[in-house]
Amino acid sequence: MTHDRRAESRANLSTIVACAFMAIAMVAAALRVVQLQIQPPAKLAEHIQARVTRATLPGVRGEILDRRGRLLSTTRIGYRTFIDPTVFPDPPEAAIIRLADALGVPPEKVGEPLMAKIAQNDNKLAQAQQPEPPEPITLSSVLRQVFGREGTEPGDLDGGSSPRLARYVAVGGVLDDDQIATVKSLKIPGVYLERRDIREYPGGPLVASVVGKVGVDPKWSIGAERILNQGLLGQSGKAEYVRDAQGRPLWVEPGHWSPAKRGQDARLSIDLELQRIAHEELMRGIQDADAAGGRCIMLDPLTGEVLAMVDIVLDRDDLVPFAWEPKDPGAHRPSTPSGTGRPRYKTLTEDPGRRIHPALARNRCIEDVYEPGSTFKSFIWAVITERGFAKPAEVFDTEGGRWFTSYGRYIEDVTKRDVMTWQDVLVNSSNIGMVKAGERMSFQQMHEAVTRFGFGSRTNIGLPGEGAGIVTPARRWSKYSQTSVPIGHEVAVTPIQMVRAFATFARPGELAGTLPDVTLRAVDHDSISIPVINRVLPSDVALLTRATLGGVTHNVENRMRVQARRSGSESEQQAANQWRYSIFGKSGTAEIPLGKAPDGMRRPRGSSGYFDGQYNSSFIAAGPTEEPRLVCLVVIDDPGPKRVRERTHYGSMTAGPVVRRAMERALTYLGAPPSSRQDNSAGSLASTRN
Repeated sequence: MTHDRRAESRANLSTIVACAFMAIAMVAAALRVVQLQIQPPAKLAEHIQARVTRATLPGVRGEILDRRGRLLSTTRIGYRTFIDPTVFPDPPEAAIIRLADALGVPPEKVGEPLMAKIAQNDNKLAQAQQPEPPEPITLSSVLRQVFGREGTEPGDLDGGSSPRLARYVAVGGVLDDDQIATVKSLKIPGVYLERRDIREYPGGPLVASVVGKVGVDPKWSIGAERILNQGLLGQSGKAEYVRDAQGRPLWVEPGHWSPAKRGQDARLSIDLELQRIAHEELMRGIQDADAAGGRCIMLDPLTGEVLAMVDIVLDRDDLVPFAWEPKDPGAHRPSTPSGTGRPRYKTLTEDPGRRIHPALARNRCIEDVYEPGSTFKSFIWAVITERGFAKPAEVFDTEGGRWFTSYGRYIEDVTKRDVMTWQDVLVNSSNIGMVKAGERMSFQQMHEAVTRFGFGSRTNIGLPGEGAGIVTPARRWSKYSQTSVPIGHEVAVTPIQMVRAFATFARPGELAGTLPDVTLRAVDHDSISIPVINRVLPSDVALLTRATLGGVTHNVENRMRVQARRSGSESEQQAANQWRYSIFGKSGTAEIPLGKAPDGMRRPRGSSGYFDGQYNSSFIAAGPTEEPRLVCLVVIDDPGPKRVRERTHYGSMTAGPVVRRAMERALTYLGAPPSSRQDNSAGSLASTRN
């Protein structure tokens, strides 16, 4: 009996001890679990998968449309192939060839980046497997071997963590549907498809320099894509969902889902059809003049909207770099091109981006300046008239077309007359008449006449890189400036500045004589309300200038009729004899300035500071005269040497016909009522060749 009790006591004690040990073990395990969940070691944390996954849902970028809703820029969903090098077949050669064939690219386009990443991963693994140098035998090292490493966690005793390997290599471009199906059918390990937002440009090269392009990051965008970026950006959404151990979604908790929002669409002021008309007529004008390039802008003078903006640069085989002289006398001097006659130099700024993509080209309509020549006379003429320094009927002695100023500067007219009225001075583009009237003004008054029209300041149209133009500061104004500016020299302007300033003469009613704010965003004409601000001229002076400028375009039309008869083209003769719209404008021709010499170089001795015999020829006009709907500027860059020799390089003969044809087509497209030919009251005024 006593023996049985002792046995029972020992059994109970064993049970209690066992239960106690089990309880302690369970508590220790629970505490360890809590510890690992709250503060896991770094190596273990890499392999822990949260039960809740947070995913970002990207918002889709808005579309860019032209003023009539035509698509210029849009986003679609596309797919691109990427490779995980850690699971790609080994050896990889056969799989690379199969994948390259499916993507339609040479095998090296897949193999080179992939093999580079594989080699990089191999190097990392080799470095991780190298044994650590033996530790010196010390008391502390012996104790660590006996009792374990102080501060280590399970799993850390293998000498360190695994290296982070490269697991992403993008190959090829965006795939079409057939390529997607082919890549999937290959079932190559490590080959996957990723979704990409693809920005497409249905407007094409025609509007590329205006619309621009989106970079990998939208902040790197250019053109309208950049200035409209904030509104175009979509809002990202988010989703938080619970998943199982396999990573499969189970459910979404209430309030843990917010959908992505699409970006706002944006309408540009550009009209795709007007852009096409401007491009076609400008290209024709450039080719007719054997020019290096050309620029064209169409503007709504009422709203300031840019309706078309075209910039064309052609590669001409006969262009050579200018022969600058080195500042160092011992340096190598550039060779002068052999052959007879004056070389034709490259006058346009180098533009590497243009060769890469049209959207990366410099937009010379807002970035690059030129000397306006006689087109600038209309602004100075208007200010002189406003200030009362000359009356429209006043007769000026124009010296038979040749004259020296009071300080000995030689001035010559293309149209040589003994006398001209003040109106004739503008229509005939008399340099002598303009200089004589300009000398009646003070230096300050002449300087203010230039800046009041916005020259020397940016229009703030919003496109990056806009130039401010060049106006001589008042403190450096001289008598040479006083006789240069009235004829459009010693001043440099951008095309966007010119159309904005010329709109002063084209605005209706009480808005005549005011400057519009230019914009690339479409204006809602149904709710338009334009305040009378930025007044630069009285309305009556602006309208008088408009009427006077009608004589210039009348003579351009007469010249086009003569050219059409000489060409023998019946269609051209018919078009020239049936202009539907009366327009007013001004021509201009100016030699191209050399600009700043490259580093370490200088202008050659005896240089005039210009590309002698090379010109920018321009024409600016607005119409219909009775109710202007458009302002149009055309600049022909560097008409060919034959045109110069034949003296047909002038703005009225190169840019004028382009403006006339473009305006006729554009106003017809806009549905403007045809003009009565009697509207051109200045049509009988004398002709001009500038």
